[in-house]
Amino acid sequence: MDMNIVAAIAGGVLILAGLVFEARNFVLSTLVGYAGLLLLHYVCYINVVNSSLLFWGAAALLSCGIAMLSPRQEPHGSRGGNIYLLLGAVAGLLVGMSIDASMMILAAIIGTLLGQLFYARTPKGSWVKFSFSIFIHYFCAVGLKTIVSTAIAGIAIEGLLRNQMVAVGG
Repeated sequence: MDMNIVAAIAGGVLILAGLVFEARNFVLSTLVGYAGLLLLHYVCYINVVNSSLLFWGAAALLSCGIAMLSPRQEPHGSRGGNIYLLLGAVAGLLVGMSIDASMMILAAIIGTLLGQLFYARTPKGSWVKFSFSIFIHYFCAVGLKTIVSTAIAGIAIEGLLRNQMVAVGG
């Protein structure tokens, strides 16, 4: 098997692993997804501008740093909030992608906020709506990582779709 194909499969697996790790609240999940994006870019399966790669690398490092410096996010040890935020971000990303590629990130941010609002309405998430500062802190600690991981996956999907359209001739 060609090494480029193996590297492309590994890049896709790393991006999916970043999303799964995000649901499990692994602090370095954004870096795992970013490694997948870099791998896909450098084996020439997707074409991402170098300034965009630098931006998302800095965003991945920054979101990991914020998550590391934040105290434990959920008091019950539950990971339910991560699932709500991730599902909201993925839904927003897909809606944004269907509108226009430039709307992906904004729609992922809105989806993450809606996911957090829905989570705050559940019995286990009622502690989030206790005060506005707790809501903002939880969004910064968990939501930013979710947005970055989802955006990296969206960039990879968009790049793969563009390469397929070019290969087909459309």
